[in-house]
Formats: sequence, C-alpha cells, structure tokens
Amino acid sequence: MQAQTDRHNAAIDISAIQPGDAVIADSNRLNAESIAWCLKAYGGFRNVTAVSTAAELIQIIRSQRPQIVLVCEKLIVKALREVFSELAVRLGETRVAVFGDGLTDRQLDLIVNNHVTGLLSREDTMKKISEQLGQVSAGQAVLSENLAARVQLQRDGHFRCSASSQMQKLTDRQWDVLLKIAEGRRVSEVAEALSISEKAVESHKYRIMRAVGATDRVDLCRWAIREGLIEA
Repeated sequence: MQAQTDRHNAAIDISAIQPGDAVIADSNRLNAESIAWCLKAYGGFRNVTAVSTAAELIQIIRSQRPQIVLVCEKLIVKALREVFSELAVRLGETRVAVFGDGLTDRQLDLIVNNHVTGLLSREDTMKKISEQLGQVSAGQAVLSENLAARVQLQRDGHFRCSASSQMQKLTDRQWDVLLKIAEGRRVSEVAEALSISEKAVESHKYRIMRAVGATDRVDLCRWAIREGLIEA
C-alpha cells in the first residue's frame, strides 16, 4: 500500500457523503492504526477506530454502531459468521468493506455470499482507498481494479466471483452448516446452533459434500482447511 504524504494531493472531497464513524479491523494492529490515521487525516472521516481482534470489532459494532467497517482478509475469514451475525440485526446501519488481495477463490465466494459493499485492495494508494470507503459509506458497491480479474461487479450492485465454482450455488444456510461441520461440530450441535432440525442439517451436509467433492466429514474438514475457510 503506497503511503500518501502530500495532504493537498491526498485530500478527498466527500462533503456530499459526510461519512460518520468508521472501524478499521486488521489482525496487525499497526496496520489498522496506520490506515485509521490516514482516513482521519486525508479521507474526511470524523472518527476512526482501529482494532486488531474479532472480539474488539464485535464490541465496537454493538456499542458504537459504526457507519462503515473495513476488515483485513485474515480476520474476516476467521470470524466471518460472528461479525455478520452481529451486523444482521442492524442491516442498513453498517456497511462492510474487505481487503481481498490475500483471499483464495473459495474465501472470496464466502465473502461475496455475505453481500459486502466493498472489495478493496492493499495495492491501491491511501487516497484511492479513502475515496472508495467514502463511496461505500454512501451505499455504493465498490470493486478495486486490482481485483477485477477475479470478481465481477454486476448491474444489481452485487459481486460475483469470476472463477467457476460450485460453492457459488450454496445458500446462506448451507454456508452456515458447512463452517460449523468443518469446525468439528456434531449434527445435533449444528441443528441447535442454527435452530433447524437434524434432518435439515443432514440434507444440507449431503448437498455441500457433493458440491465440494468430499467423501466424508474428515475429507470435508481437510478441504475447508486447505481452502482457508477454517484454521487447522
């Protein structure tokens, strides 16, 4: 990411957007603090908070209800469901942008399936990232040119991964089931956590395993680890 040291050149005119509070969540706290400083200095954002863990991010979402959240690749994959479950009760209040450079195609599938508003790149300058976050805060879907070869921004404002993948056909519920099974939870535990029947979990599991080519539960867990959906 290129640093912007010239305030005149980096200043962004977003007076019409007037972005409010923002949260920068990066597993590297120094990166988070650096981006937060740049957005306040050059991007026109009034209050920007830097956090480095999913727990901190969720606490901020609950207490401050920020207008926009920018999350790093590693952190969003690790805590995707927890973060988006928290955001679901405030649909429309907080928009999410994600750095997508380090994501695998499977991870991009997972992110896109959660309807993020911005897919950004660390290769862009802070000026460009500030502009993009201003657009995201105004509700505009934004895709960095550096990710255009891997993701398409459709006319309806939704993203679609360019790489052909059966995972694109999975429903939100099937993603929930996939991640919980891959984490090692039993069918009964998944059913209780998602408030659905064990029969429904088994049905989802069958369709998921067919989609990814897994032969059994262990194979499914190995696939999820290999694709970066869960940590080993």
